[in-house]
Amino acid sequence: MSTKNTVFYRGKKSISVDFSAEEISSDGSLVLLEKKEREHKLIRYFSKFIPDSRNPILVTHTIEKLLKQRVFMLMQGYEDANDVFHL
Repeated sequence: MSTKNTVFYRGKKSISVDFSAEEISSDGSLVLLEKKEREHKLIRYFSKFIPDSRNPILVTHTIEKLLKQRVFMLMQGYEDANDVFHL
């Protein structure tokens, strides 16, 4: 019996999850979270309420990208986000 499930399709590729792995990882939840984020755009909605007083010339990442990274890090259990450069 196969435990592999197709979550969604991106173009001609199918994105699947396999629950029979010997080593379990919380990274699989990011696939589902990203899918839900694309459908509902909640992070984009909430990022509009965060003021951005940075110099636009020096900005590399938008507030939306920073918030998305923070939410995904929290989803994986990195509450303090001090591992962001190592992951």
